[in-house]
Amino acid sequence: MEKNVLNMRSVLEKYQTNCARIKEIASLMGSENRERTEAENEEFKALNRENQLLQMKMAAAQADYAVKVENPVAEAEKALRENVASGKQTKFHFVRNLVMVSTAEPGGIIPLKVQDILKPLEEGLILHQVGLPLMSGLAGDYIWPMYEAVDATILDEGVELTDTPLTLSKLTANPDRIGIAIPVTREAINQTEGVIETIIREVMPQAITRLLNKILFSTEQVSGSTNLVGPFVGLTAEKVSAEPTFKELNLLKAKVLSTGIDGEKLCWIMTKSMQAILEATPKDAGSGIMVCENGYICGLPVYTTQYIGEGNIGLGDWRYQPMGLFGDINFIVDPYSQARKNAVDFVLNVDYGTKTLRPEAFLLAKAGGE
Repeated sequence: MEKNVLNMRSVLEKYQTNCARIKEIASLMGSENRERTEAENEEFKALNRENQLLQMKMAAAQADYAVKVENPVAEAEKALRENVASGKQTKFHFVRNLVMVSTAEPGGIIPLKVQDILKPLEEGLILHQVGLPLMSGLAGDYIWPMYEAVDATILDEGVELTDTPLTLSKLTANPDRIGIAIPVTREAINQTEGVIETIIREVMPQAITRLLNKILFSTEQVSGSTNLVGPFVGLTAEKVSAEPTFKELNLLKAKVLSTGIDGEKLCWIMTKSMQAILEATPKDAGSGIMVCENGYICGLPVYTTQYIGEGNIGLGDWRYQPMGLFGDINFIVDPYSQARKNAVDFVLNVDYGTKTLRPEAFLLAKAGGE
């Protein structure tokens, strides 16, 4: 019986690994604005074939497990506690059964359908997609030396050159502390048989990611932030139509490129509703082609997030907005400080820093702006 459980775990882990690799290939294609290479095509086909086989194995194992295991709930609880202790991810495939008793009240002959745990809506977490450099384990001061361009002059023969000053400066990334603490009573932990611990381990890192997305893509500085400021904060928004035309958007692209930015990693940032509007806005009369086609506008990929705000359209090259984790992720389960309340404190602290290296690499527009 234990052998079957372990086999199921290994199958699930392999399936999740394959899905992660497929997602990685898709993200790479989006960031590099290209189709799959021949090697990636072969790998993609192989991963899909293997996942289909793994799905068949999981379905067969689940059916076999339901028949052979005398107490599947107890076995599931045991597996969950083992995974929580070792820090592994746990996924359940629930079997919904009809509970039969002598009355027709809820919980009687009425089916009791236990659904999967509902997760919070996570729309627009695109930090890992836009191509900004993400570093970890940083320490000390991170400085980018800067210098201004100089101009040469044309002179007649024998005329002495005048001195040209070279202006040097620097940019420094200073980290801000980000943290979250969730106290949970021991009664809740006991009554949920440890499930609440698994949920906390999942939602706490998501909360950090959500805040980092908000910091980077918001047009206003996030409350409490000193050094963590996104590239769109403080920019004067260009005015475009409520339903921006292809020409208007292409002129925005041209404005960024005119600063000397090569545009290799340029991309659009907007809300899903704005993308939907542009998917229904004709590029020109009679062609049947829309401004936004297959997730691209003017040859640049589109990424959506609610954090930029309705009506706002961002354009930028995120190579010039590096972000780094200073030190380690500090996750502490504290069973002592909340002891008088019979509670356990789950605390997560991180230090992140970011810096806009080239402000001219970013542009903000407002649809229907006054």
